[in-house]
Amino acid sequence: MLLSMTGQGVANATTNGATVTVEMRAVNNRHLKINLRSPDSLITLESVVEKQIRASVGRGTVNVNIKVHKETRADDYAIDTALLDSYRLQLETESRSDIPLEALLTLPGVVKSSDALSPHAAHSELIVNTVADALEQFNHMRMTEGEALAIDLDKQLQKLTILIQSIRERAPAVVLNYSQRLADKLNHLLEKHEVTLSDAELTREIGVFADRCDITEEVVRLDSHISQFLEVMKGNTSQGRKLDFITQELFREINTIGSKANDASIASYVVEAKTVIERIREQVQNIE
Repeated sequence: MLLSMTGQGVANATTNGATVTVEMRAVNNRHLKINLRSPDSLITLESVVEKQIRASVGRGTVNVNIKVHKETRADDYAIDTALLDSYRLQLETESRSDIPLEALLTLPGVVKSSDALSPHAAHSELIVNTVADALEQFNHMRMTEGEALAIDLDKQLQKLTILIQSIRERAPAVVLNYSQRLADKLNHLLEKHEVTLSDAELTREIGVFADRCDITEEVVRLDSHISQFLEVMKGNTSQGRKLDFITQELFREINTIGSKANDASIASYVVEAKTVIERIREQVQNIE
């Protein structure tokens, strides 16, 4: 199973005249980073919300915005009469005249509003449940994108498998062609100088070349890496880091083949294989 690191989810709920809206969006990140924006009154719930997210998200930068709207009522506001009298006394002493009440009411702290939403009891449960709903939508989108990634990765792996098979089939011809070219070249040179070369010496030279350009181990490891990649894709959890590591190993092996195999056809297959692996790497970067 694959999960995309990108996704979004929105949920809202209302109770007792208060409406909570939760928006979640995520982008790629090698680690998990949660950016939470919420009213100051909900600061005590931030750790609870982060715990909810960490329980189902492994990687990515997750931006969470919690908005609270409450219908305004008269009892949502209160006047600090002691502070009001203090302001009035100080200002009238300085100005020696009456100060309009409207001017005093705008001074800091005179009119106090109750918290938009108390982080307790039913309100706390409302917030947690709304976050859970947004998280469900968020994860559903990530799962849908993960399925699309899996389909594309499977196609790329099929292309890579075909290219590796072409390399495998071409490899024996490399030594045969070299043997023929070497024998023809040496015979031509030796005939001019009337010198002979034993079959043993020619065989030894060909053996050195064959050993130097042998790519059997690299091809076998490529097959193994592809099998591991498919196995991880079908696992119960999304393991983007592991897929990234396997992709690096695919690059390593195909690069080694390119440097060892002294053959134009194999070089062409290697270029195509690198293009496919690069496509795989780009997709893996999106997987949690």
